[in-house]
Amino acid sequence: MALDLKVLEMDFPEFEILVERGKIREYVSVLGLEDPVHFDVQAAKDAGYNDLLAPATFTRQFWHENNENDPMQHLGYDPKRRLHGEQEFEYFKPLTAGMTLKGKNVIVSHKEKEGKRGGKMTFVVIETKFLDENGELVQIARRTLIETAAPPKNN
Repeated sequence: MALDLKVLEMDFPEFEILVERGKIREYVSVLGLEDPVHFDVQAAKDAGYNDLLAPATFTRQFWHENNENDPMQHLGYDPKRRLHGEQEFEYFKPLTAGMTLKGKNVIVSHKEKEGKRGGKMTFVVIETKFLDENGELVQIARRTLIETAAPPKNN
């Protein structure tokens, strides 16, 4: 499949995330983090945070809340040829329990490039901005998705 160019003009709806202590603790447990600022409220406050500190990639789990707000579902990419090329997070303030974030996905760029082994590759960069309840920027997350031209080889 090729990139469905209509997706480049889509306006994806905003979504909301309530940053909960329990979700932070679950995520920390999965990652195996041991810093008490992630699971002990008093330790977090002693370190200068309002509440438990969410791990760096915490917002990653909310990109796929539903098909309405996730551009990846609308790219037209063949899942067998789709690659996760790159991921980047830019932080502007700490993400702590009790915050309500508003997220919005936007396709910020796309390009085609000849590959060395499999023909043309199509790159799309999706940017997600997360604002807090005061409208202040908390985080920008970027992910690059690639579709290769050649289908996977059966071994």
